[in-house]
Amino acid sequence: MQDSDTYICVLCGKPEAQSIDLYCRKSKLVRGHRQELSTDAQEEQGHRRAHREGYAVRKVWKDIASGFKDVERADFDRALKALAGGAVPALWAYAVDRFSRKGAEDLLKVIGKARVIFDMDGLDSNEPRDRRWIINRAEEAREYSENLSRRVKDTKEEQRDGGLWVAGRAPWGYQVSPDRFLSPDETPAAKAMPSRADVVREIFRRVAEDSASTRDICRWLDGAGVPSPGGSFWRHNYVHRMLRHPAYVGWQVVQIRAGHPEAYRDAKGRRVALKSAGGPPVGLVDEKTAQAAQTALSQQTRVPVDNKRDTRPKHLLTGLLRCGGCGRSMPFGGTSYVCGAANGGRGCPGRASVRADRAEAFIFEAWLSRLTAADVEDPILHAASERWAARIRPEETEEEKAARTALRAAEASLKRLLNDRQNGVYDGPAARYFAPLLRDATEAVESARSEVERYNAPGRLALPFLSVEKDILTASWEAADLPMRRDLLRLVIDRITVAKAPHQGAKFDGMKRFTIEWAQPETAEDDAE
Repeated sequence: MQDSDTYICVLCGKPEAQSIDLYCRKSKLVRGHRQELSTDAQEEQGHRRAHREGYAVRKVWKDIASGFKDVERADFDRALKALAGGAVPALWAYAVDRFSRKGAEDLLKVIGKARVIFDMDGLDSNEPRDRRWIINRAEEAREYSENLSRRVKDTKEEQRDGGLWVAGRAPWGYQVSPDRFLSPDETPAAKAMPSRADVVREIFRRVAEDSASTRDICRWLDGAGVPSPGGSFWRHNYVHRMLRHPAYVGWQVVQIRAGHPEAYRDAKGRRVALKSAGGPPVGLVDEKTAQAAQTALSQQTRVPVDNKRDTRPKHLLTGLLRCGGCGRSMPFGGTSYVCGAANGGRGCPGRASVRADRAEAFIFEAWLSRLTAADVEDPILHAASERWAARIRPEETEEEKAARTALRAAEASLKRLLNDRQNGVYDGPAARYFAPLLRDATEAVESARSEVERYNAPGRLALPFLSVEKDILTASWEAADLPMRRDLLRLVIDRITVAKAPHQGAKFDGMKRFTIEWAQPETAEDDAE
């Protein structure tokens, strides 16, 4: 607060002729006790120095963060901005290395423009002889920080190569010894429950063999009274990360992307096994079980299509038609299929309606023409074959779907890896991980693709009609009841979008008003992805 040429200290209320800001910083406590002067103690020391120099404290800026790493230090940035902008003529800091460990980079923003006092170092930027010392001391702090970071990195890398657990906390289901060896946690997960390690094994088994979802796992654990790693309820995203964590298969890990542990690679690109104090690997599940669980996890991300309904539709095109104005379905009403916006009074910019008899006759003719024009290599026949096989041989189709799901998951992992490379995730020290990860991802895609190929044998078409000759197709259609006719259409049609008639009483023109989305086989969808 200022009264004419007098400034009031915000800490004690004492008036002074000048103002100064204090900047206090302490490194973030990661683990254990760090022997550093607290920010409160720094503030008190700066307060005393300010009054000895004839300054009133205008503002105290505080950060609990690293001075070297590229992390956000909001108060440091604000303090520099205030100083460089002339809001305050001076800034006090406890020491050069508490101010910044980026060398002269930060200092040159303010030295020469305002006064900066480094109390413990006995340096003052107003003193010409001190400027060189300040810059030299800042560069020394930067070099020390870089060397320390390099030594810590080398030490951790050596420990990882030796199979030691470097991270602070062991994954749930493990315990870590003082000498950093992992071992299965045999502590009971809850009353009348097996050990935590056994619970982890059961989680993988339920997902891999029973296709349990992550939410199913959470309900099971919460119902059994098993506390989560945070001591409360389980979350499905934590279970998801567990199922993809390399440590549960016994591999050393490193975090390249935030929140995504990857299998660690040594200097030769090889994965490193975690070791217990006795020497043997400590994996809780085998590779096959983990892979099966991850494949099941990928299947859960796809919305299952349930063609079995308790109430069977009574009209041929129900569920296929979509309004061109709003995209809503067009249920049957009266003698027509009408935009669903009519139900409940909802708005539609182009509400479509079409006479049922005209629509059904046109769609049948389009279906007939599309099939009679197809040859054995036409994708439409392969799509129809896949869907018909799913209807008459559901067990075999499920196996094929699982193979295709595994292929999509492998291709998605490969695509994500390539995107990460393009975005710079594997630049610098992380570059050595890219080649082995790319090799593993490519092998996974090739393996999954070879499994899918077993279901792509030439001539393996299963259709509900003997041929696609017009007479045979027409006879099959006329002999079919309504549910079968609905199925016959859906073998080759995914969706039909209906445009609004140009005006009331306009002559029906199916070619202009109907847009048919023809089916594509699963193999074509895989290639597109």
